[in-house]
Amino acid sequence: MSDEDWDSEDERDITERIDKAHAENPRLTAWLAEQEGRFDDWGRRHGGGWDFGERSLDRVEALVREHVTSVDDLFTREHTPMIQVACWYVGEVHNRTRGTQWRMAPRPAGSHPWSKRPYVTVPLARLHEYRDPEGIDYDARPRHHPLSSFLTLLREGPTAGRGSLRSELDDYA
Repeated sequence: MSDEDWDSEDERDITERIDKAHAENPRLTAWLAEQEGRFDDWGRRHGGGWDFGERSLDRVEALVREHVTSVDDLFTREHTPMIQVACWYVGEVHNRTRGTQWRMAPRPAGSHPWSKRPYVTVPLARLHEYRDPEGIDYDARPRHHPLSSFLTLLREGPTAGRGSLRSELDDYA
């Protein structure tokens, strides 16, 4: 997109176009279907009883801490069912308890590694509920990349205690 194109559209139009492209694309559809298809087996392997409730995020947190030893280990194992389904599960808890929705860039930018990964955010219809306190960003909706949440867990270390994943739900208040 050229600078002239940006000038001819207002921020709302640009935000709507990007949001729609991130919500409806084959990359996201395929990723969601793959993780949902793996979930039953993943759930059985990791104790069963996964109910998509807020408190179940403590179990995911414990699972990540148990199976992933470092940030490097997380990136090495990022594309395994263990990590991908855990990411999907965390996002689904956000969706089911806070009304967020999945998004993923249809064509990731090589210069932005997080554009390759799925995330959850509040629907565009609720944009007005979130204001940037500095008034810089038009779109101040909270956005969570589950893999980034796992990075935070590993950087905090085990002394941070449980509840880190669950505390992210407060961002939607």
